[in-house]
Parts: sequence; structure tokens; C-alpha cells
Amino acid sequence: MADEAFNSVWEAPSGKWTLKKPVVGSWRMTELQGFDSEYMDLCGPAKIKFSSRGTGAMNFGAVEMELDCKMDAADENALHFSFEGGDEGDPICGRGFCLIDGDKMVGRIFRHFGDEFAFRAQKTAKDVKIDQP
Repeated sequence: MADEAFNSVWEAPSGKWTLKKPVVGSWRMTELQGFDSEYMDLCGPAKIKFSSRGTGAMNFGAVEMELDCKMDAADENALHFSFEGGDEGDPICGRGFCLIDGDKMVGRIFRHFGDEFAFRAQKTAKDVKIDQP
């Protein structure tokens, strides 16, 4: 039985660097476990952005992070990421994951040798061009 488990890990397909279209774009963080909305939006609206090339950015409170993302090979609604960035100027790094269901997202962030907490986000509408008279 252990051999089967080891083989399934070894033979699992690699995650995809290209992110699926429903994930790409901007997401507004609506909840951050253990923090109030005043902190969450301390330095601007708390948000997450994903590009189709597997990169992204996240900011909340005094935290700014660059993301390196991969879609989960076994679940097309799961995204894994590692991050590095700063919190009030101090360097931080870690990992996280999120699950996407339509325009809703829930996930967890794990700081290396530090805190871990959950978040929720809502996909934002695309920019709409307004014709000028």
C-alpha cells in the first residue's frame, strides 16, 4: 500500500503554469481571518491579481506580495502559490492555496516560520469602457 502512495506522488502530473481564464484578473479580498476590515484596507483596497502566465500580486494591510502560481493538476478549481514580499518593510515569504467557485474564492496563507490565516475574495468586474461624448 505504501508503494502505491509513493508511486502516485511520483507519477502525478506537474501543475500548469498557465492559469485558467476564470482565475485570471482582479479579486477583492472580502475577509481576512483574524483581522478587521480597517486593517485589511490599511494601505488601499485589499486585492489579489492573477495573470495568465502564472504570476500575481496580493496586498492587504501593510503587506505586499508577489505570487508564483500553479493550477492544481488534479483539481481545476484549486490554485497553489508561493510568495515573497514585505510586511511594514520586513521581508516575508511563504506559500498558500485557494479554491475557486465561480466568482468566489477561499484560501489560506502560510508565512514561512510565521502566521497562517484564511481569506475570502470576490472577483471584480472587468473595466468597462465608457464612451465620451
